[in-house]
Amino acid sequence: LIHFIKRGLIERMDLKFHVNSELFDRLLLPGVPNNTINCGNIKKLAKVWKIRRECTNQKELYISQTTFTKDALSVGFKDEQMLEAIFILSQHYFSEVKTDNLLLALFLQLIYTHNLSLTRSSSVERLSREEWPRKYENHLAALRPKPVKLHEEEEQLKFLQYRFKDLWSILQEDQPTLNPTLDHLLNPSNTSQDMTFTKVISKADIPMNQVPDFVLARLEVCKNGVLSCIKQGRRLSWPLGDNTRCLETSQPAKMAIDCQKNNQRKIIVINQINEKTLGKFSSTLDGGTVKIHRCKNSFLYLLSPLESLTITKCENTRIITGQVTNIVRVRDCRNMELVTMSALVTVEATWESSLFVSPPNDRKSRKFSDRDFVILVDGQTCGKLQVKPYNVNYKGLGLQDEREPVWKIQPNIVIVNSSIQRSSRNEDIIHLSSEETQPSKIPFININLPNSQFDERKGEDVSETWRQYLEQQDLTSEEKERVEGEVSKLFSRWCRIQKKSRKEINGLISLANKL
Repeated sequence: LIHFIKRGLIERMDLKFHVNSELFDRLLLPGVPNNTINCGNIKKLAKVWKIRRECTNQKELYISQTTFTKDALSVGFKDEQMLEAIFILSQHYFSEVKTDNLLLALFLQLIYTHNLSLTRSSSVERLSREEWPRKYENHLAALRPKPVKLHEEEEQLKFLQYRFKDLWSILQEDQPTLNPTLDHLLNPSNTSQDMTFTKVISKADIPMNQVPDFVLARLEVCKNGVLSCIKQGRRLSWPLGDNTRCLETSQPAKMAIDCQKNNQRKIIVINQINEKTLGKFSSTLDGGTVKIHRCKNSFLYLLSPLESLTITKCENTRIITGQVTNIVRVRDCRNMELVTMSALVTVEATWESSLFVSPPNDRKSRKFSDRDFVILVDGQTCGKLQVKPYNVNYKGLGLQDEREPVWKIQPNIVIVNSSIQRSSRNEDIIHLSSEETQPSKIPFININLPNSQFDERKGEDVSETWRQYLEQQDLTSEEKERVEGEVSKLFSRWCRIQKKSRKEINGLISLANKL
């Protein structure tokens, strides 16, 4: 008996739980939600659904978007578009939406408020530890500490350490058994894949009132995210083409993959690609969760099917991907062109960019309707976005039977955090273009469709035609000079527009020479 008691205690001591970072990636809103999303309102909503569940004598309560919005507004939430976005995110992640799923999704939005308050409190705390006044240099100036950057997965851990007991009171209440919704949030470390959070806690035989403290003492940062990929992953040495010859000041690109055996996700990080061209179609990329960060003046062709895609802080970059199964997130980008296929796209803090998006071709794996093709946009931080149909002639994923890319299903665009709905302001935020778009051809062998499917215009000697036309006009020498001056200005402008195309060609030639 003593042996088994000691063995159980040792197993308890070895238990660790890490945060599921994918849950935050899939459920967080684009942009900071309004202050009506707070713990008090979430508890009120949980109480309403608890009473309804008891009255109907149901263990699990499924809910529609209309009912969710009505119930949430009745307890103090505001902004119907924000509530619609939360329901859409939950539906895409959980498939069938239960009340507990929505409570978890609402609770995760509190991380935005936690991060803001944490920044203010930590800055005051740092200031209190300053040696002020100083005896050197300007004696009235306090020595500023270097800012400490926390990775988003570390912020998620701190958020749960601070608010887990609140979540426990919302989801668990007085239930005698553990709520299985917690399995989505926490994963046990160093156990088999079939062991979930609730199974491990039940096996450890811990009293229900002691579970929160037991979990908080054993929380760890995500073991299957960007941070673990950088620290423990394998570096990728994919060949890159040079878009320009001036590369003396460019920093080397950083690419890594987290390919540990027990990982449920394959994380691929692509960081700091500057003035480069990357083309990849391989089993390594297939089904990966790709994170693209701080890429500038580059062309990225990631042509394998992906699980999810996150793009942050990219400028003057074109990104073309294969089909994305779960979600595409775009944040803090400018003058970016994204060509992808995904049923769900979120955009935050992004300006002057174009999104060529269509829903996936293969929709047999999940229920798909007109409302399932969604683009969520943060109205406070986005502007001048163009949304057009996917326009790539890529075998299996792009155009196959159509001459021009068009939408068979129009996207459902939801603008959150916008005080004025359906006004000229929203047109400044995002413009949905129904015009036919010229197909973009992937410049790689054996993956393009036959050229005969597209209407190709034969080249003409434009300069000779223009010279003959000018001679036929009855113009004085001064008028001819003026015309030639205007033409020169237009030609210079056209050359600036074509500069991006020339960089792409240079990068492709350089990439081909390295393969």
